[in-house]
Amino acid sequence: MSKPVVVALDAMGADYGPSVVVDGAVSFFRDCSKKTNKNTRVILVGNQDTVAGLLSRAGGQKYPIEIQHASQVITMDDHPAEALKRKPDSSMVVMAGLQREGVANAMVSPGNTGAMMASSMFALGRIKGISRPALASTIPTIGNPTILVDVGANVGCRPELLYKFAFMGSIYSKLVFNVDSPKVSLLNVGSEPSKGSADIKEVYKMLSGSRLNFTGNIEGNDILMGDADVVVCDGYTGNVLVKFIESIASMVGGTLYLEMKKQWTSRMGYLFMKPSFNKLWKKFDAAEYGGAPLLGLNGVAIVAHGSSSALAIRNAIAAACDFRRSGAVDAIREKMAELMEEEKAGE
Repeated sequence: MSKPVVVALDAMGADYGPSVVVDGAVSFFRDCSKKTNKNTRVILVGNQDTVAGLLSRAGGQKYPIEIQHASQVITMDDHPAEALKRKPDSSMVVMAGLQREGVANAMVSPGNTGAMMASSMFALGRIKGISRPALASTIPTIGNPTILVDVGANVGCRPELLYKFAFMGSIYSKLVFNVDSPKVSLLNVGSEPSKGSADIKEVYKMLSGSRLNFTGNIEGNDILMGDADVVVCDGYTGNVLVKFIESIASMVGGTLYLEMKKQWTSRMGYLFMKPSFNKLWKKFDAAEYGGAPLLGLNGVAIVAHGSSSALAIRNAIAAACDFRRSGAVDAIREKMAELMEEEKAGE
């Protein structure tokens, strides 16, 4: 029997308004498999009247969806720390409070990433041994999806932080994606151990001496080949990389469309290849992965794109359920305690 999950969902943070979020919540119960949505409730957090009207219009009354009123909204332009102080009744802050109080045990927001991280850290706290949580994004490859960590939560990272990101990413890959022994690689400008900055060389040395399945450095051109299950980097590099990868489907699709317009034979060929192309678009569609978890928190927080569609919101809720049920938070907590014991023993 699947573990009960209650997901608090920020209804007000999406770029396209609360209707997309409400539709995504309804789609989660209507379209996802029973295995995914069984024993799950969703609490939509936002303006009561607005959300209730949208939920009724979407036919959501028959599903286990509730509404928690919040009178304020944190926008993408708000400074994270200031917003938490000025808008204590914002949908994001109220949502985080629901998890802190135990009313919910997971949360999802397509809102301001910085504010989501700040409110999550304030409400849930960090796992002991983690100074900064990491944002882990799932990216498509020729093989199984790869976990890229960090993708924007930490612009600059000391070696010790990247070292711990590698362990958290490996645990996430193993428990959520069922990879038996995740291959962990360090993103670098070359595959040789001598390449990169002093900090990257130090991380390489640390990972080489760990019990992880560390496969060495990886260059950008090898990531989409599926050579690693987990790729570790700082948030600045990861954010640029993941957004570039997400643009590939649009570029390929746009180029293909222009070429098909030129010749009728190309259009005929497309009809035969359409099933294969649809699989390709789906594989590269960021909406299929829903959102990225913040690893290192004492709870479950999923960050979705501000431009999320209803499909992306639906899959972000599913990602929150998978993460909660995987036991990854407890596994990360145990691993960090183990690493701290090793650090003490080595002093």
